[in-house]
Amino acid sequence: MSDSQFPATSIHPAINALLASLRTGDPKIHNGLGLWPVFADCRPEPAYLTLVEALQLDGFKITEVSEGGSVPSLRVVNETPQHVLLFDGEELKGAKQNRILNTTILIAAGTSLDVPVSCTEQGRWSYASAEFGSSGSVAYAELRKRKSADVAMSLQINASHASNQGAVWEEIESLHVAAKSGGSSQTRAMKDAYNERQKELDDFTREVPCHDGQCGLLAVIGDRVEGIDVLSRPEAYAKLHRRLVESHAMDFLIRKEGVARKPLDPEAPARFLAAAAKAEESMHATPGLGSDHRLRFRWGHGAALRVDDTIVHLALFGGGGLGKGHHPSEAPLRRRHR
Repeated sequence: MSDSQFPATSIHPAINALLASLRTGDPKIHNGLGLWPVFADCRPEPAYLTLVEALQLDGFKITEVSEGGSVPSLRVVNETPQHVLLFDGEELKGAKQNRILNTTILIAAGTSLDVPVSCTEQGRWSYASAEFGSSGSVAYAELRKRKSADVAMSLQINASHASNQGAVWEEIESLHVAAKSGGSSQTRAMKDAYNERQKELDDFTREVPCHDGQCGLLAVIGDRVEGIDVLSRPEAYAKLHRRLVESHAMDFLIRKEGVARKPLDPEAPARFLAAAAKAEESMHATPGLGSDHRLRFRWGHGAALRVDDTIVHLALFGGGGLGKGHHPSEAPLRRRHR
C-alpha cells in the first residue's frame, strides 16, 4: 500500500483532547535513554481490569481457539462482571506456544471472543498448559513498533488485525543474537532472551519508579522519541509500568547496545507530540469494545482504542510516518514481506 492510499482524515477530537492534556514529569536518564512519566486528564469510565488482575479471577481464561489451535488467534472467555483490557504487545505464556497481543482490546464483561495474536516461540507447538498465563513481559519496543506498522497495513488491505508473523520471528531471532541467549533457548522464545538479561533489566527498572497519578510513559533515545503509551486509568497503568520500562530497557540495553549516538534532547517529547496532533487517521472495527484508530504523522505512527469519548489506550511510535520526512536519525520502516 502506498502512502497516498492512507485516508487523509484529521484525528478524532477525543484523541486531540488527550494529546492536549498530556503533561510530563522529570525524566530518568541512562546513557542517552530518557524515560518521562506522563500525566493526563483521567477518565474513570469505562472501568476495566488489566490482564494480570483478570487472570486471578474465576470466570476469566485464555485458551487456544480449538484443541488443534491456530497460531494467529486465541479464545478469551470473560464471564466476570468487569471489562478486561488486553494490552498491545502483552505476552501470554503457555498452551501450545507463547503469543503477544497484536492490538489493545477491551473485552466486555460476560463475553467471549477470539483475539489476534503473534507467536513469540517459534520452536514449540505442543501443550505446556491448557490455559494461558501472563509471562510478565511486554514485547520490546522495536518489535511493538514494527508489528504496529504491519497491523495498520493489514487493516487497510484486509480489514484484519494480522501481523507479519515471519517478521516477528526475524525480530525475535535478532533479539536472541543481541542478548546472547540463542544457545540457551530451545524453542526460540522471546521470554528466554529476557530471562538471560533479567539482572540488567532489574537494575534498570529499579531506577524508574511509578509516580502517583502517572498514566503513561514516553521514551527518548538521543534526540528521537521511541514511543509513548498512555492509559485512561492511572491504576491500570501502574499494573503495566514495570513491563513498559522493561520493554524500552530491553530494546536499549540489548538491541541498541546501551549508548545513544546523540545527547538526550529534552525538547524531543514536545516536538513529537506537536507532530502527533497533526496526524492523519483511519478508523476500524475492533474485536472488543470501541473503535480502533490508526494514526500516521511526520515522525511516527500508532494506534488509539476509543470507547465513546474516552481514549482507553494511546500508543505512538517514532518512525514510519507519512513519508513526508522521517526524523534525521530514523531510517524508514521496512515494508511488509511479500
